[in-house]
Amino acid sequence: MDLTQVYADSARRIGCRRGKSHTSEGFCRECAVQSRAFCAVLDDAALTQLEDLHVLCELAPEESLFMEGDQAVSFFTVLQGSLRLSKLLPDGRRQITGFVLPGEFIGLSPSANHDQNAEALVESSLCRFSIGELERIGEDNPAMKSRLLEMTNISLVRAQEHMLLLGRMTALEKIASFLCNLIDRASAADLPSEPLALPMSRADIADYLGLTIETVSRTFTKLKTEGLISLPEHNQVQVDDMEGLHRLAEG
Repeated sequence: MDLTQVYADSARRIGCRRGKSHTSEGFCRECAVQSRAFCAVLDDAALTQLEDLHVLCELAPEESLFMEGDQAVSFFTVLQGSLRLSKLLPDGRRQITGFVLPGEFIGLSPSANHDQNAEALVESSLCRFSIGELERIGEDNPAMKSRLLEMTNISLVRAQEHMLLLGRMTALEKIASFLCNLIDRASAADLPSEPLALPMSRADIADYLGLTIETVSRTFTKLKTEGLISLPEHNQVQVDDMEGLHRLAEG
């Protein structure tokens, strides 16, 4: 998939709109993902600080949150929906590096600029903070810094697993591992997994796993034929043999 022109025509900006409840009192305490987000360890006083600082961002499907090269000045927690992370390769092809689900964060960068693109797969809501403001709260709340480190380490482990997917596994093993991982993350985010919703397209899955769209489609069909999954809708997967799917994912 050649996205050179798509990215060239896109404005380099933080693509979120200020939500109507961006300073509503009690927002953090009533947040559906607060118990599993980075702020889960904060006390009431620190949560009050967050309520004064956060901005609610809403993205339409395919709307850009930020692009590679944009200044990394904001930190986001996904409240609803999902996003994809990607990089544009020198030959114009796209490599998807990950997907972000509710309760997970996005936006922290080791440098002053983002090194990848982030776009909404479906209608999505995010909580945005200035990285500088977040660092100030973190200085007074060591538990929050530890929580962010823990979540960052989880992201690093996920990136390592992705490298294994790309380099060592067959197409069947890649799809099985992808589905098992997505089910685990959906369960952690209190999202239904029976059936499992796939907000990403077959093209997104292909670009994530280093496969062609045709191979992804054939592999889903093979998993269905072997009785491991069923496909009630094009964007849904029902796992009929979880043990078998796990065995396949483990090679």
